[in-house]
Amino acid sequence: MGNKVTHFRWSSKRAWQYLSLALLIIVLVLATLQVRHLLSDKQRVGDIPELPDGQGLYESCAPGPQDCLDRLHQMALAGFKLVVNYDQFFGSARDELDYADKAQASGIKIIWAMNSSAFWKGNAFQKYAKLAATCNCQDNVGFIRYVVNMVRNHPATWGYYIGDEADSSQHTQIKHFTDFLKQLDPTHPRLYIGSAAFPAGVAPALSPFEDTADVLGTDYYPVGRTDIPNAVNATAAIARAIQAATIQNNKQAAVVLQATSLGHYMSYKYLCDPFPSCVPYPTVDQMQLMRDLSLKNAHLRIILWYSYFDILKADNPFQRWENLIKAAGTPPG
Repeated sequence: MGNKVTHFRWSSKRAWQYLSLALLIIVLVLATLQVRHLLSDKQRVGDIPELPDGQGLYESCAPGPQDCLDRLHQMALAGFKLVVNYDQFFGSARDELDYADKAQASGIKIIWAMNSSAFWKGNAFQKYAKLAATCNCQDNVGFIRYVVNMVRNHPATWGYYIGDEADSSQHTQIKHFTDFLKQLDPTHPRLYIGSAAFPAGVAPALSPFEDTADVLGTDYYPVGRTDIPNAVNATAAIARAIQAATIQNNKQAAVVLQATSLGHYMSYKYLCDPFPSCVPYPTVDQMQLMRDLSLKNAHLRIILWYSYFDILKADNPFQRWENLIKAAGTPPG
């Protein structure tokens, strides 16, 4: 899943949009502080094993505006430690470094989102023109080198998000790109996330890409999936399949869990009617169960939740955010 950036000219309408978003962030901060108070060591939902690198969120905002930086602080207040920002490289070099500095100050590690096909098709230089303006390079290879050199020594860098639900036919191109990435930065891990709705689909989703990444996992979004029997409880089998695939390929494991409604995505329109109101958001209990089943059935390095940016668009973002914090049980930042 992902979304696209649309650029607008400054207008009174745009100013109102920024103000509305700023007010929403303030409300979510208040919700976070309230939940942090509730989740003391004794009151925290469940006892979750320590993940080596913690839990994180999918994000989608182009670095530059203050509200994008403020969102990092909001995540950190809730105890999340990682972020994957789909719109990461639409900022300037200064914007990117400011974003990394803010992440570091907040206690957040960035999994730099290099999953766009532009990186391995050869047109990232054109797609991210604002960042490329200071690259002093003329092609995709030079641009990738520029980006990696910019972030590899920054303390906020966790690693690189190199693929997202890719097709096996794209393996050769992705491997060529990720081999170059590893050559430029042999220290930080590369993360690949595939997609599997059923346990039998995990190995086919991951095996083609086992030689492109250091950490492998799949996403699993069961809430609202009327076509999957006992869908939320099936998280256990998904986690076991991830564990088996990563052990077989001598990789570390990850999983992406659902914090949003599938009603945000037209590809799920077949599930029910009237769409999208017929598709629910996950409850606290459902998200907690997904988390617990994942932890009990796989040795995970990280858990990521999809997605923070969808929660901001929810019917009740205050409640949705509060629910996720409770379910994730992340120690307050």
